[in-house]
Amino acid sequence: MIRIIDQLGNRVKPGCSPAHLRRCGARAYLGRSGDHFKLKATDLGNGHLEIVGSRTMLWEELDWPIGQIADHLDMLERHAEEHAEEIRQKHAEQAAKRAKKRVRQLCKGMGADTLLTLTYQANETDMARCKADLKEFNRRMLRLIPGFRFVAAFERQDRGACHVHMATERIPVELLAKNGTKVKSFNVIRAVWRGVTKERGGNIDVQNAKRRMQRTPARIASYIAGYIIKAFEEGELESNRWTKYGNFDAPPKPVDLGIFPTLETMIAGGYAILFDGHQVDVMRLDRWKDWFVLYAELPPKRRAMAEV
Repeated sequence: MIRIIDQLGNRVKPGCSPAHLRRCGARAYLGRSGDHFKLKATDLGNGHLEIVGSRTMLWEELDWPIGQIADHLDMLERHAEEHAEEIRQKHAEQAAKRAKKRVRQLCKGMGADTLLTLTYQANETDMARCKADLKEFNRRMLRLIPGFRFVAAFERQDRGACHVHMATERIPVELLAKNGTKVKSFNVIRAVWRGVTKERGGNIDVQNAKRRMQRTPARIASYIAGYIIKAFEEGELESNRWTKYGNFDAPPKPVDLGIFPTLETMIAGGYAILFDGHQVDVMRLDRWKDWFVLYAELPPKRRAMAEV
């Protein structure tokens, strides 16, 4: 891997003239995989930890004159023009992965304990209208549950119908109906959605973590985030297939846990920071042993005790 860097440490993009390269102090560096490993951890709250390890990169400055640097940048520019669609596809895939990560971390940080699926009886194929319906649904729900918030992913079924998969939290058992009587909350929520969809008809499927303990926040997060990649695989590269409503904290920054001399010590370092009672949700090591991920969460009972 070769990178062209200016004197401020910024990457130089193709298309620069040799004169500009001289002015900015462009230099070429060759990167290669190192023998050590770096480890970072993100504490998402609610007992959720995401630990990521990767092989270090070593950068060696190349003794390239400005002319050779300019030739290399010209080659990159020609390659980009010849493989524009392939590069666009790659960038879209990377964007989908970033969105998947964001959705997953929002759900975990929220402590999502309920999964709602909003559907239509009619074959609603207009995604823009579906998103407008969701916005109105949120407006009405805020009247019933102040502070209501959720993360939602949009799915298009085989017949073209739009669905909304929503992760939310702490839905009360009962809510007040219009006549002032207490009614099961999900019957009220279903009525709200039907009030939005009107003649098109609407229904809500509820999966509550209190009834299905396997629906932990991490699994709900994984379920919702999976629709981001599904949208990419279906070819909707530029479509925004997720949204959030409500107040969410800014995403936490990962903490650098240092450099480890071997793969084994790096993995051991990841497990060493887990809390007592943590259960591992995801553990992966790539086939080339260049990166490692470890996601863990507290079981519901332990999480409830930690919040007291």
